[in-house]
Amino acid sequence: MKSSMRGRSPFRHMQWLWLAAVLLVQAAPLRAEEIHWYYDYNLARSLAQKKNLPLLLDIGTNNCYYCVRLDKTTMRHPTIVEIVNKEFIPLKIHAPSNPSLVDALQIQAYPTVVLAAPDGKILATLEGYMDATRFQGHLNRALASLSNPEWMTRDFAEAKKAISESDFARAIALLRGLVEDGKQRPVQIKAKELLAQLESKGTQKLDQAKLLHSTGQTKQAIELATDVLKSFAGTQAAVEAGPLVKAWAIQAAAPPKVDQRSQRARELLAQAREAYDNKQFLICLEHCEQLAQNYTDLSEGMEAIRLANEIKANPEWLRQACDTLSNRLGGLYLSLAETWLAKGQPHEAMLCLEKVIVTFPGTRQADAAQIRLDQIRGNPTRPVNYNRRR
Repeated sequence: MKSSMRGRSPFRHMQWLWLAAVLLVQAAPLRAEEIHWYYDYNLARSLAQKKNLPLLLDIGTNNCYYCVRLDKTTMRHPTIVEIVNKEFIPLKIHAPSNPSLVDALQIQAYPTVVLAAPDGKILATLEGYMDATRFQGHLNRALASLSNPEWMTRDFAEAKKAISESDFARAIALLRGLVEDGKQRPVQIKAKELLAQLESKGTQKLDQAKLLHSTGQTKQAIELATDVLKSFAGTQAAVEAGPLVKAWAIQAAAPPKVDQRSQRARELLAQAREAYDNKQFLICLEHCEQLAQNYTDLSEGMEAIRLANEIKANPEWLRQACDTLSNRLGGLYLSLAETWLAKGQPHEAMLCLEKVIVTFPGTRQADAAQIRLDQIRGNPTRPVNYNRRR
């Protein structure tokens, strides 16, 4: 049996007379200064979610002295009535009629008031009788825990905008800053949902890269995993992608077997020419470098040297290759910063972020690095000038 907050006075018969008197009042019509109670749990939960209001559950029994006292004093105080009717969905629970709910909430004494967020998360469990002043303090603290600071609302809107522009690295940095304190404000719950979606998106791309690698399409696998590093910096998928890109690159650069050298050289040259035709000059140079290092005795190696020199002789093409490499390197430094943070070394992480800001000014990676750096230092998020981005 659940315990009850019952008096120990020798004049218990006087208490029962008082209890009988106040119970008679329950039959009176609802007055303006009373709390507008709900009595159906499912209906109250539905309304809480629909109106985005927290729940207040008053759990007790009919023969509990302090339950009646709480309802007839604290719950009728004008200030309490106003706060509860305006800011909560109030639900009165008769414990003997709702044993499964009482057990689920682990109620140990009556009366117990449970304060819960609109999604059902418990904010506070208040046992026993308390006066209006103490009770109001608990209500105010529960409401404060659910309020959204202005900067959080602003950063969440910026994160959603970044997602719509496929700037996932910036969105991730903003969202991680929102959930950093571990609280459960409404905007933080939404931020966690978006972070989970971005993590899933990054994981799906990385899985595709792994599949490409398993079928021998190492070049495409490296490109896709590199995109995960750049676009999903700060996620677990990006952390996992780093070693894979390195391992696959080493594997791709390893000399093939003697009887396959000519075939491999032809494949690399074909890939280099394809990248050249598509104006992917950094990728073309990478393939040419492999050919020049490992196949100079073959015609494919000489052709790769000629193709690489042609790109290097064109300033615009070479600038494009440098920009692509900068974007890659900026993304890698962002991932490295998160890895240092995960290892508990914020100083090393800040050095990485500062390097991105100084080395790649005006880029998305620099914006994401500045935001993350401000978060680590505890500074407010700075506004971003989108017009100067590359």
